[in-house]
Formats: sequence, C-alpha cells, structure tokens
Amino acid sequence: MRYFLFTFLVCLLVSCGENGPEITNPDEMVDLAELRQEIATHITNDLIFPAYQELNSKSKSLKEAATAFAQNPTPDNLDNLKTAHRESWINWQKTSLYYFGPTVNNGLRAGLNTYPTDADKIETNITSGDYQIGSIANQDAEGLPALDYLLNGMEETTPLSDFTEARLAYICALASAVHNQVMVAEDDWSNGAFIEFFTGTDATGTDVGSALGLIVNGIDLHFQRFVRDGKIAIPAGLRSAGVVRPQSVEVRYGRYSTQLLKTSLQAYRDYFNGTSLTRNDGPSILAYLRQIDQPDLADQIDNHFTILLDKVDQLDSSIVQQIETDNEALIQVFLSMQDLVAIFKSDMASVMGISITNQDNDGD
Repeated sequence: MRYFLFTFLVCLLVSCGENGPEITNPDEMVDLAELRQEIATHITNDLIFPAYQELNSKSKSLKEAATAFAQNPTPDNLDNLKTAHRESWINWQKTSLYYFGPTVNNGLRAGLNTYPTDADKIETNITSGDYQIGSIANQDAEGLPALDYLLNGMEETTPLSDFTEARLAYICALASAVHNQVMVAEDDWSNGAFIEFFTGTDATGTDVGSALGLIVNGIDLHFQRFVRDGKIAIPAGLRSAGVVRPQSVEVRYGRYSTQLLKTSLQAYRDYFNGTSLTRNDGPSILAYLRQIDQPDLADQIDNHFTILLDKVDQLDSSIVQQIETDNEALIQVFLSMQDLVAIFKSDMASVMGISITNQDNDGD
C-alpha cells in the first residue's frame, strides 16, 4: 500500500510539472525582468542624463546671453540671444518626453513651455513691474514661449532702443528662471531618490508603478496631449470645432515650429529604439517587444515613425504658415500620430501587460 501511494505521488508531481505553464519556464520571467531593468538603466544613463545635461548647458548659455544683451543691447548680442533661446527650445524637445519622475514632479513642462503665451500679460508685467516669476498665475507669461514673443515678436525694423530697461530686466528674469528650473530637475534626476528606484530591482515588473509602466504611461500621456494635440491638433482646428488657431502654435513668432515638432518625433523614435544622443543603441522598448515574440508590432511602430517623419518633412518651416496655405497636410500628420496613439494604448500596452491610467476620452 505504501509503495502504491509513493508511486502515485511521484506520478502526480511529474504530471503537474508537465502541465503547469507558470512553472516550466521560470528562467524566461527572470530574463524579462532583467531586460526591463536593463532598459530602464540604459534609458536613464544614455538618454535621460545626457539630455538633461545638454539642456542644462543650453539654458545656462541662454541665461548668459540674456545678461550680455541686457548689459550691451547690440544687434550681435540680440542674435546670440535668439540663437541660445532657439537651441534651448530644441533641446527641450529631447528632454520633455521623459514625462515621469523629476520631469513631472518639478513641473518643468508648465514652467518652460506653456503656450500660447499671453502677450498682454507680459506687457502688463513689464509696464507695472508687479509680477512674480514662478507663480501659477504667471505661467502663461513665462518660459520659452514668452521669450519667443519678447525676442521675435517685434518687427525686424524695430530699433534696439525699444528694449527698455524694464523689458531687458524681464527677459533676464525669464531666462534665469528657465535655467534654474532645469538645474533643479537635472539634479533630481542625477542625485535624487527616484532614479535609485527606477533602475533598481523593485521596479522591474509591469505594474503601473514599475519603470516600464512609468515609461509606457508617460509616452501615452505626453505624446498625445503635448505633441499630437499641443503641436498639431489644436492649431489645426481638430480640437476646436474645426476653427484653426494659428495663435496657439508653438514658436508662433520665431516661426520654426516644424523643427521643434520634428525634433520631438525623432526623440521619440530614438526612445523606442534605445538610441542615445551619441547615436549608440542599447536595450530598448522595441527590443523588448521582439523578446516577447512581437516583432511585427515592433516593426510597425518603427515604420509608423518613418511615415510620420516623412510627412513632417513636407511641412512649411512654420506651422502658422502651413495652416494658411495647406491645413490638410497638418490633418494628415495628425492622423499618422493618431495611428501611433492607438498602437500605444491598445496593442503595445496590452502585449506588455501594462495598464494605461491616462484617460482622455477623446476617441482614441
């Protein structure tokens, strides 16, 4: 009898081992967890840190150029200031997509890139001298868009004498605020507690609070709300009952909004491919999709970015001008972006086992 029970138990254990899918391949789960940690570490060290370091450098140059122009308002110094401003805005596009952790906690997007800017409020601030840089009430009169108005909103024939002492003081205050905000955010990324968690073993799952969960949710929210809608849908009239809103275009006055759009989209493509600012590839979201037997989806995402960037290449350098000449081209860009949003929200998140917590209820 004992021999029979022993034999039965052995057979039962062997049978369970053969039919239990969660037990037969435990190494696969460990490998995926390690890959998720490698992705978070590579994105941190080779994409986020360099992007913030570059933005910090560019915003420092912006602050210094503003000071130089205020002290000596010459045409050359104004050109240098405009260049520093443009380079800071371009580099912000390479940084803003990491929409989680210190980027969000420090309110960097609201402080640096709230647009459309309020020109009337800016003029009132300058005239009265009564303003508080960094306050919520003043956000639409600060940051890079406000500097766009101050530097590029005047006629080319406007004499430099129109840059009054109060106006120059406001320009310097805004440039200093941009640099200070970037410095704080970079320090939080480099030295704060968040990054230790983000790249650690406790964040290697697929729950909302994991590194991959934060990455995917950050992509979904930032791409659709601030890239698709902010840069294209709202100005093109797709979020305003068909009424175009050229006044809501990013870089309304400098007229290089398409360059910012393309830089942002290329940064997203690099993000998915794990391509660093020095053009070196590492563990990536697309590599993860291929690892979980989703190569077609990985290729589909990459191909969609190719199609989208090709469409953006056909746009006028100024989206304001594009609205006036051929708004349908912007609608086609929007539709390509909408395709990507649908892939992020449904296919990609689903196969990764990640819940999307952002709900815009906008028909995605």
